[in-house]
Amino acid sequence: MNRLQFSCLIAFLGFISLATSQNFNFESLVVEKDSHVPVDNATVTIENTDLIVKTNSDGNFKFTRSIPIGDHVVTVTKEGFETIYFLIKSEENKQILIDKVELEITKEEAKKRNRQAKIDYKIAKELERERKAKEKLLAKKERKLQKKNSVEVVYYDTTKLLPAAKPAEEDVVTISEAQIKYAKILDVPVEQLTNKALYQFIDEWEGTPYLLGGETKDGIDCSSFTQLLNVKAFDRYIERTAEKQYESKNTDKFTGKEYLKEGDLIFFVGLGTDSDDIAPTISHVGVYLHNNKFVHATSSSRTEGKSGVKISDLTDKYWKIRYYESGRRINN
Repeated sequence: MNRLQFSCLIAFLGFISLATSQNFNFESLVVEKDSHVPVDNATVTIENTDLIVKTNSDGNFKFTRSIPIGDHVVTVTKEGFETIYFLIKSEENKQILIDKVELEITKEEAKKRNRQAKIDYKIAKELERERKAKEKLLAKKERKLQKKNSVEVVYYDTTKLLPAAKPAEEDVVTISEAQIKYAKILDVPVEQLTNKALYQFIDEWEGTPYLLGGETKDGIDCSSFTQLLNVKAFDRYIERTAEKQYESKNTDKFTGKEYLKEGDLIFFVGLGTDSDDIAPTISHVGVYLHNNKFVHATSSSRTEGKSGVKISDLTDKYWKIRYYESGRRINN
């Protein structure tokens, strides 16, 4: 390559762009001329130095070591390609960037590729002829078998042979006797009573006598019953007395009965305690279920004809006039 060709090459490459960098000072991409296919494993050398790198599989190369200050000739070589030369100028605190370096294949490499392309074409044509010949033979055999099959084939409907798939255990929903019993009492679909522990607890304690201060099945009072119910059915601890359950910071109180949900506490007061000058005293507590029904331990036998643990109705006059507020437990 003479000086004129070398000068033209430098002009064609657009030469060098400069930028600041702290990690490296020279990088670029080597591609094949015309096709622009990346050239891997090409050797990039900065002449008169020990700086030599190879391009990676994407054709990129990068010098991470410092290049001595001054002008340098760079050569890019690879077997089958014409060697290329170009000039760079290294300056302090400057990064050297080149858009791309194009390598031109040698005449010998061009002839070699041309010969290989002809061989590949012949192989592809031969494989295509073989494929068509096999398809033609298979089609001929298929037409022959359609007229007379040499093997008797019987087909079965697999959906009738296989046993019905069993549902996964987690998909099986079992309904307890307690759920069925209280679904009828509360007049709701049994599927709505999802808290099995709640209705099993009510079933076990229903009919237990009322006893002020009592905490067992020999006798129990209203607040002890609601406390034990919350522990067993909702896995949460609440206070021992009705008044403390009402005053607790964990009881979110409301008056609208239309907002009641299963598990809410219902508080009652005695008559004659609604004076503006006298703060109402919470005298009774129960647990709401569904359809205005609630469960409680009561000393009164004026409704449902008996005292003790039972299910009552908020719309009954006795409880309607004594209803004060409801409370939903939060944060526990």
